[in-house]
Amino acid sequence: MMSFKYTSAQEYLEASGVLENGTPEAITKTRLTFRSEYLKHYKKQYRKTHSNVTLSFTKTDKEALRGLAKDSGQRLASFIKNHMLRLLSGQNIYSVNDSDIFMELKRLLSLSLDIIEELQFENRSPELSDTFFQLEHLFNQMCTLLDAH
Repeated sequence: MMSFKYTSAQEYLEASGVLENGTPEAITKTRLTFRSEYLKHYKKQYRKTHSNVTLSFTKTDKEALRGLAKDSGQRLASFIKNHMLRLLSGQNIYSVNDSDIFMELKRLLSLSLDIIEELQFENRSPELSDTFFQLEHLFNQMCTLLDAH
């Protein structure tokens, strides 16, 4: 990337000579000129390595995407860009922390199992007891799968 001729506004002001014999208005104008020239240079250099893409969404879709982006702690454009790049590279496109979801799933499954176990002890029904053992077996299988992730 070609560097800008001046490294700071101060250096630009000194090179222009406005600091020694210029009015405050001239210094302000020269500072604005520096900023304008710097931004032109920066944008030109940026366009050499980056390109823009325009997407159009319905308002409903945009709000849904914005909500997902917010949930993942990203700005909308970054969220869409990251998901598209993951999708193109064959990676999982979900950015939510899977381990947190799995831990919450295990907690909820365990809570459900505890409630069923309480019902089993309160009712002493053989059918409920069989159902509890089947659910406990399923819970253990799910925990094994969740732990593997």
